[in-house]
Amino acid sequence: MNILLATKNINKHREISRILKDTGNFHQAIYKEDLIDVVEDKNTILENAQKKAHEIYDHYQVPVISDDSGLFVNSLDGMPGLHSKRYAGENATDLQNIDKLLANLIEEKDRSAYFQTVLYFYDGKTEISTDGILEGLIAKKPRGSNGFGYDSIFENKGKTLAELSSEEKNTISHRKIATNKMIGILNEKI
Repeated sequence: MNILLATKNINKHREISRILKDTGNFHQAIYKEDLIDVVEDKNTILENAQKKAHEIYDHYQVPVISDDSGLFVNSLDGMPGLHSKRYAGENATDLQNIDKLLANLIEEKDRSAYFQTVLYFYDGKTEISTDGILEGLIAKKPRGSNGFGYDSIFENKGKTLAELSSEEKNTISHRKIATNKMIGILNEKI
């Protein structure tokens, strides 16, 4: 089955398509650089993922898996959360988002956080959602050169995600957990 991954983020696409490809059941995870824009204006990452899947399916008429993810920091009442990509502003870079988060945590003792991904499949009839959560801590400064987003400050078992190889990250990541759940359900239903 060919599935359009509803993301313009090439790093997310690579990560999810690598996991899908490892199952052997999916012929191609399609990437569209010119994917239509979908305004993420819902109140939860599940609602944003659902909206993306429906709008992109309606436009391209191919099965879609959409993704929405967030970093939730406990001492900041779950921020940046739903606004992780735009935490430091609408067009903020990863570094600007990281700098703002570290500045907001400077006085906090509790640095516990978690990444959450929601995947949403839609093919015009079938709707499936899955999620994955990876718990960890926010480091005091960035470490590592792999990954993207907040990977360089998110620690799990003493290492930031950016200190792991792509293969190591894909064995534990929130996207891996959500994708494995999605694959299991798709294999049963489709």
